[in-house]
Amino acid sequence: MKFLFLFLVIPLAMDPVLSAECWMDGKCRLVCKNDEDSVIRCANRKRCCVPSRYLTVQPMTVERMEPWTVPHTPKPVKQKTRSRPGSRHYG
Repeated sequence: MKFLFLFLVIPLAMDPVLSAECWMDGKCRLVCKNDEDSVIRCANRKRCCVPSRYLTVQPMTVERMEPWTVPHTPKPVKQKTRSRPGSRHYG
């Protein structure tokens, strides 16, 4: 019985093995190399250093504002003035 208990306790007491792999063939490091950029954090709280060649994106310009990109601000609603009950309004 003690052997079974030890068999179950030892795997629970060990630290989980964390993979040193991260996003886009990157490596988890404390400091990234010169040709790498930090993208996210790894599970072991180190930086996920990804080679810069994976992060190159062509610049994009916006020619005009599309209607779905402009925030919609509702127009204020004018409230009608109501006459009070019992008061007579002669017009």
